[in-house]
Amino acid sequence: MLSNIKITELDLDFVKNYLKVDHDADDALISMMIISAQNYIQTYLNKKFDEFDPLPAEFTIAALSLISQWYEHREIQTASISSKSELSYVFSGLLDVYRNWNDESYEVDA
Repeated sequence: MLSNIKITELDLDFVKNYLKVDHDADDALISMMIISAQNYIQTYLNKKFDEFDPLPAEFTIAALSLISQWYEHREIQTASISSKSELSYVFSGLLDVYRNWNDESYEVDA
């Protein structure tokens, strides 16, 4: 069961449950995907998560959608047009309202 979890609280167990993964073979991969999704979204927003109080639930939905897409389609070329459109909708529909549209570029702290 999914609870109201913040994007900064996403952990391996939660994401594996979301993906319905019941083995440990991909733990390192999924862990990297969690970090990558968080960084990707901050870069897309051109803002850090700590600039939001509270953190919108849309960020978690976007991260889970992104991780799911990456996990299910491990090669970029395999993503179908419809799945690319769905992922695009996630970002434009859920995140654009929070996005910093200024020309100043933002870089995620590594």
